Amino acid sequence: MQIPEPPAYDIDIQSIIETYQFVARGRNYSEGQPLRISVRNITDVIEAHPIAICRSLLDPIIFAIDDMVLTEQRKPKQDG
Repeated sequence: MQIPEPPAYDIDIQSIIETYQFVARGRNYSEGQPLRISVRNITDVIEAHPIAICRSLLDPIIFAIDDMVLTEQRKPKQDG
């Protein structure tokens, strides 16, 4: 079996991932439960850490990543 080539490094994708990580660190909680990321959360981060991706692209990507993360976190844990 042939090993596939690793994906090429993409600065834009890396920037989005790093931005999501910063935004998620500033996430709000209510009664111990994580709340969805808001536009304000994203704005606060990119004011401190500018990114070369326009907001019309960045925001939906950050929201989609956040939805996936929250969905995974809310799945019941399987023992075993």
